[in-house]
Amino acid sequence: MRRIMSIWFPQLPLDRRTRLGDPRIDAAFAIITEIKGALRLTNMTPEAREAGLREGMSVADARAICPELLTEKADAMREDMLLRALRRWADRLSPWITIDSPDGLILDATGCSHLFGGEASMARYAFDKLSHMQIAAKIGIADTKRAARALSRHNPKTISTSMQGCVKEDLKSLPVEALGIAAKVSNDLRRVGLKTVGQLYTIKHSELARRFGLDLVQALSKTLGQTPDPVSPMVADPIFAARMNLPEPIGLKSDLNEVNTRLTKSVCSRLEAARLGARQFHLTVRCVDRGEHVLSIGFARPCFDAGKVKRQFERPLEGLKIKFGADWLRLAADTLEPIRARQRIFGGEEQDALEDLSQVITTLGNRLGFDRVRRFIPQDSHLPEREFTTIEATDSRAITQWPDPARHRPLRIFRPERIRTVVPGRPPKAFEWRKGEYGTHTAHGPERLSSEWWKDIQDEVKDYWVVETDKGSRLWLMSYPSPQSSSTHPPDWFVVGRFL
Repeated sequence: MRRIMSIWFPQLPLDRRTRLGDPRIDAAFAIITEIKGALRLTNMTPEAREAGLREGMSVADARAICPELLTEKADAMREDMLLRALRRWADRLSPWITIDSPDGLILDATGCSHLFGGEASMARYAFDKLSHMQIAAKIGIADTKRAARALSRHNPKTISTSMQGCVKEDLKSLPVEALGIAAKVSNDLRRVGLKTVGQLYTIKHSELARRFGLDLVQALSKTLGQTPDPVSPMVADPIFAARMNLPEPIGLKSDLNEVNTRLTKSVCSRLEAARLGARQFHLTVRCVDRGEHVLSIGFARPCFDAGKVKRQFERPLEGLKIKFGADWLRLAADTLEPIRARQRIFGGEEQDALEDLSQVITTLGNRLGFDRVRRFIPQDSHLPEREFTTIEATDSRAITQWPDPARHRPLRIFRPERIRTVVPGRPPKAFEWRKGEYGTHTAHGPERLSSEWWKDIQDEVKDYWVVETDKGSRLWLMSYPSPQSSSTHPPDWFVVGRFL
């Protein structure tokens, strides 16, 4: 008999962000999707559940219950890419796999379980591996595809196994929604008191079809194995790669560049035809004496331009040391994303600037490491040193235009630099800074700031002054107010910023 395994990923959008190290996962956070014209919660963290939020709740109602709730719209494209990656990973379990969109996999486990020591061991192996990858999962095994799917999605157990021939008995206590029927049909069943699958066993199929439609009867027949419902494996995603076996080893840099040019043209032409771009390319060079060397490059934006890929590989190939030559090379594209066509407009200087910036980020990232090339983004805080933070330049959260500041702040903020008071005052009437003497022409302040009371870090209270000097410079001065300050012990003053 056929044995089918269903793997359900109940929190796939959240798991994707957990794997990215998103700090919002540790707080009340939810994924939202537009359903019937309204934004509603589809996935949420345990902290959000503890606050009283539930799936299907509108965002407005959720924020009324939990004002500190953080939200983000679902990204169906990237979640589908993660699901496809999990499908490739599942090849170790069975060669017969299909995707159960949008958050599951169906595997034909017939003849595979003995390789893992039985069905229970196979399910436990899959669950442990997914947990190690920070992917939450529920697994069901049964004789039919719909029965396995019902166990994984509607049985409270993490791993549910139905013995051969016991599907009817094991599903009788599950809700009618486990059959995978439309919401309208399940609502009609509940109105007449039919809430579990077992309650449908005693009713003739002709009566069910007449009252609730043929789809219900077909779903029940397929679930119980009375009607065939095979697993149709999906075609594996295409691999954009090219390799070249050489009859004789080559060692000259010009020869390596020529082979790389041919491989690059082959891979990039297929990427362009598929309207895909790659953020990473890996070139494997097998040397006769030293084995394989893997050279990797990255891009700030998805790329299928053969010229750009070739130029980024020139520097890694220059540093490759080959003594007795290489006889095998392979180029593979990784981290694929769709290329969206964009309309060129008159006076498109902004688009050209973005292209130039992406090229700069790509070049610096390949030389220094993409984790070292960072950009500034605004951060919600009233303290000047915490009103911004840095992220990787390739992060999707990077923005091109900053919002207007809520408070007047200097263009440049730097670490406090102590000044020497020449004529005391509040602020000093004359002072020396960076080997220059300044006189205070006008001053506005103080703006007294203290650290956030809800954070563990408690800094000293600070007073800030906007000072316009007699030399035309507008400086931002700071001091630490203290009850011990007096004419004999004046407070220390620092320059912490410069205005335009």
